[in-house]
Parts: sequence; C-alpha cells; structure tokens
Amino acid sequence: MDKEITLSQFISIYESGYMQILDVREVWETPMIRGENVINIPMNHLPESIDMIPRNEDLIVICQHAIRSKRVIEYLQSQHGFDNLINLQGGVSTYISETA
Repeated sequence: MDKEITLSQFISIYESGYMQILDVREVWETPMIRGENVINIPMNHLPESIDMIPRNEDLIVICQHAIRSKRVIEYLQSQHGFDNLINLQGGVSTYISETA
C-alpha cells in the first residue's frame, strides 16, 4: 500500500465533498465523520458489504489510528482487486490531537 494522504489534505477533501470516504470504525467511535460522501462500514462488516464500496473512483479509507484502515486496504486489494484506495495517515486521532 503506497497511497496515503495527510490530515490537512483529508480535511480539504472532506469539506469539499468531492471524494468518497470509507470510515471503517465502529459506530460508537468519535468524532463521527458524516456526509453524503461518507460510507460507514465497520471493519468486521466488510465481507458482507463489498458491494457498497465504489470501485470507479478514488476512496479514502479512515479509522481511529490508521491501523484498521491499512488492514482494510490490504484486504480489499488482495481479496477483491480494489486499486482505488487511499489511507489517511495517522487516522482520525490525528485530527483530535491537532484540534485539542
């Protein structure tokens, strides 16, 4: 996996709404990332939700600390042939620490 973006890049993309975001965190994790361009699928629900994940446009995969998102990207690439996935460096926790 070699595609990653920084927090500042992510914030610009999120605010603009021009790119899809896949949040693989559990529903109780905060801060919640919501919007028309956000797909919330907890990591353990991915196998039955593959059809909900777009393949025809770049997709940023996020989680709390960038550990699950890396695993999800590896899984989707190796098992399902995805090649459009971008990881958020440091995860959402980076946003929390930068805004606190």
